[in-house]
Formats: sequence, structure tokens, C-alpha cells
Amino acid sequence: MKKLQFKRIGLLIALTLLVSIGVQIYRNYTQFKQNEAQLVADIQQSLDNALEVYFADLAKTDVITLTENRTSGFMLKSERSADSDSLENDFFKNIGESKILMKTLEKMEAGDTSNANWFGNLDDKKNFRFEAHSDTLKNINPDQIQSINIFRGLNAADSISNLKLLTNRIIISITRDSLNFEKISTLVKDELDRKEIAINYGLLHYEHDTISGSFNYPALTEMPFSTVSKSTFLPRGQKLEMYFENTALTVLKRGILDILMSVIFLLIIAGAFYYLYQTIKNQKEIAEIKEDLIGNITHEFKTPIATTLSAIEGIELFNPENNPEKTKKYLGISKSQMLKLNLMVEKLLETATLDSEQFILQKEEINPIPVLRSLVQKFQTLSPEQEIELVVPSKISAINVDPFHFENALSNLLDNALKYGGDEVRITVDQGANTRIRIWDNGGNISSDQEERVFEQFYRIPKGNLHDVKGFGIGLYYVKKIIEKHNGKIELESSTKSTSFITTWA
Repeated sequence: MKKLQFKRIGLLIALTLLVSIGVQIYRNYTQFKQNEAQLVADIQQSLDNALEVYFADLAKTDVITLTENRTSGFMLKSERSADSDSLENDFFKNIGESKILMKTLEKMEAGDTSNANWFGNLDDKKNFRFEAHSDTLKNINPDQIQSINIFRGLNAADSISNLKLLTNRIIISITRDSLNFEKISTLVKDELDRKEIAINYGLLHYEHDTISGSFNYPALTEMPFSTVSKSTFLPRGQKLEMYFENTALTVLKRGILDILMSVIFLLIIAGAFYYLYQTIKNQKEIAEIKEDLIGNITHEFKTPIATTLSAIEGIELFNPENNPEKTKKYLGISKSQMLKLNLMVEKLLETATLDSEQFILQKEEINPIPVLRSLVQKFQTLSPEQEIELVVPSKISAINVDPFHFENALSNLLDNALKYGGDEVRITVDQGANTRIRIWDNGGNISSDQEERVFEQFYRIPKGNLHDVKGFGIGLYYVKKIIEKHNGKIELESSTKSTSFITTWA
């Protein structure tokens, strides 16, 4: 896969993901605004419902009924006249001369909201006694009702309509200019609780654009939202405005399910796109590794093949006399190159069998020190310009390993340190519960993002189109698999100035 094509796929995935995120954000924002508008409507409805309940309760008590009984033992002027207009005039006159109506209104103004009935008894034409009774009018005999009586409440007015022998009756409905904010607030809170709305709020009562009362003032001045009651029970020229705090948290709680669904949807989409991107990326890397491997194999195989062909041509073209010495020389060159070619093929085949059940270790007890000294001597001869130091304890116990693969694994690590590291290499051995062999060099050519990948099969650290050291990328993979089959582990510690491979053998 070409780099440009891979970049286009990455951009397309990123663009699709951004569009999906944008759509979900817009959808959630729209839903949030709808929920916010619905919440404000619910708050206003709660306010209106509270006012309706409030005025309905007032209607039950803010009705006064005045009556006159013609059968009473005490006879009024109106009862001695045969003229009905005269009866009514005397009735109004008696009420006007009495104080019971004013006293009743004073009690109501003082906040007495009980549904008790007040009865006034006329001792003289100007003074009444009145007392509260809890009995309903259903239990009162009309003969027991005195000349002029006052009853409070809508129920009393309805009951009086069923009583007979009452000469005159006046029903007065009272309209209040002020509001009982304590009671309204309780009703509003009950309505909000019923709708599961938990907010702080305040109330302002306006009468002809002038504030005539308030609740939770001055805290309401800091509240950013408000709504006005649409209740028709408020007298003309009055309005009740409700202020409340920011409802974002309440709106979010109402829409939490939609938000969670959107988040889950985005996570699924993002996870799918990430998996797709990683799959494409891995396929691209595998393709690059494959191309690199084929190129390395081609170069590695071409050298011994070309050398062998040259030796054969030398025998054919440059040894017409069939000189035994020349023939032996050319055949020796051919043999060494074919052995080298065979070794590379065996490495590839061996690597292919590392994960199969056919690969079986032949373990035995060996002393690792002689093996390490042999390797140091071998590589010191091959790279005399580089310094190799071996640090071992004075006494060491034998370890149970496969001698062949143990030596090969350490040989690969030492070879890598000399090829890719600096000019100093150090091998140290520590022994405790396990045996730890560290191979250190002062190269530091492995970046942090490559530390895990160097153990992958056929993987080589990218260096553009140039690999100054030939290889198949199977050395560290082989080492890792061999150590794991010994129930051990290998770790890499890299910095800008050093690289260490620590092997642990159980």
C-alpha cells in the first residue's frame, strides 16, 4: 500500500469520525434546548397550578353570607312592615349599623383562614356578639338562627341556599390585593416536587408595574431565568413573576439517557474506526516488512549464489588444463558459499518452527561462563576494533538449558550489540533465584516507540531505503522465543547513550 493512499484512508476515517461527533453534538444540543424549554414550561405550569390551588382555597373562605330570620323571637322593623322593599332597606340598615361585618373582615385581614362560621346576635341595633362554631349549617335549625347572622365560606353559602324561612340573604365575595407568599411557596414547592424538579426560586408580585410583594428576595436578583404566571385568577393589573436558578444540571439529568446513548454510539464508532485504522496500518507494515524481507533475502542469497557461479565459471573458463590446485580452490569457494546459503535457509526454516509443537528443547545442566567466554573470544576476533568486557561472579551454579539454543540466543544478542551499538560492549552475570545475563552497549540507537517492535518477526528498525547492516529481522524474535521456551524473559532498556538486553533464565 502506497503511503499517499494510506494517508488518504486515515484522513477519510478521521473526517468520518469528526462528522459523526459533530452530528451527535448537534443532536444533543438540540435535545438539550428542547428539554430546557420543556423544563421551563413545567416550572411555569407548576406556578400556575399552585396559584389555582391557592385561589381555590381562598374561594372557599373569602365568601361572606349575611342572613335575616323572620321567625326569630326578636322582631326587627323590617318584620313589622308588609312592604318587601322596606324589609330589604331595614335589612341593609341593620347591617350598616352593626359592627359584625367589619369585625369579620378584620379577622380575615389578620390572616384567619379557617372555615369556621361566625354568628352575630343582635342585642341592640348597633352591637353584636359573635362566636365561631365548627358545626356545619346542616346541623343548625333555621329557628335557632338569630335575626342577623354572618357566615364565612363557600360551603356555608351553598348550605344557606337550602335553608328556608330566611327573609333576606346577601352573599359577598372578597378579592384580595395581597398574596400569602408563604402558602404560595409551599404550593409551588409541592408542584415542583411532584414533577421531580429541584431548583431554587423566588417570586415577585407586581401591581400595575409596581412590586407589591416578594418571596426569597434579594436572592432572586441573582437568578438568571424567569417566567410569568398565566393564571387567570390573578386580579387585573397584577402579575406574578417567578425567578429560578440555572437549570442546566436538571436538564442534563433529564436527558442523561440520550447523552449516554450518544456517548456509547460514538465510542463504538471510534472503536470500529480505530480497529479499522490499526488493521490497515498493520497490513501496511506487514507489506513493508515483506518487501524489506524479500529485498534482504534477495541481496543475502545473491552474494553466495553469484560467488558460487563465479567459481564454477572459473573452473570452466580459467582452468582449461584442469589444474587440481585451481579446481580445489574454486570448489572450496563454492562450498563455503553454499554452506553460507544453507545456513541462511536453515535460519528461516528454524524461525518458522519456533511456534510449533515440533520444536523441542534438549535441556541439560551447563555452566554458562565457558559459553560466554567462548563467545567473547569469537566476536573479539571478528571485531578487534571494539571492546568487549565480561563481568562474572566468582562462583556460579549450573543452569538447565538447551546448550545449542542458549549459545545461539546470546550470540545473536552479542552480534546485534556489535553491529548496531557503539564501540563498547559489556556482559554481566548475576545469579539469585534466577540467572540474569545482561548485554550492554553504548550505542543507544533504539527509540522508545521501537522497543516493543524489535522483537517482532521480520521487523527491522526503519532507516529509510538504506539498511547499512544486512539481515532478515529474525534475530531478536528468535532470542525472545527461545528464552520464553526456557520459561524466562527478555527485557530491553534503552536511552540516548546506551542499550541493554537483560535475559532471565529460570
